[in-house]
Amino acid sequence: MIHRTLRVRGWSVDFVLAHGRNDAEWVLNALRDLEAPEDVMAEAESLMDAGPNCGFTFSNGYRRCILTWVGRQVSGAEWVNTTVHEIVHVAMAIAIDQGIDPYTEELAYLIGDITERLSDLLCALACDHCREENFN
Repeated sequence: MIHRTLRVRGWSVDFVLAHGRNDAEWVLNALRDLEAPEDVMAEAESLMDAGPNCGFTFSNGYRRCILTWVGRQVSGAEWVNTTVHEIVHVAMAIAIDQGIDPYTEELAYLIGDITERLSDLLCALACDHCREENFN
């Protein structure tokens, strides 16, 4: 499991890139700590069991905390696709909290900032050779 915590505009954002089922218990405990409702817990558990190319994001606006999980992907392109997809969910949760108009450059810069701060992981996971060498 790869775990990275970012502070983004007053929010704590946990990115979890999970490689195996053993990581699921950690993720479920983190969701409980964020007071995720039972339906979210059930959906998260279902996604973690679903196979490759899955991810989810849960945010607790009251606590200004976000948990993003990206499971095993079938290719480097899928790692990038799913991770960036989840980054957009993170950015939207923060944008809603801060009243950021989704049609402005401010949202684009927020997405870019988060992506840049994860760029080392994205680069390593996008490259099949690097992923095999570093994460398996």
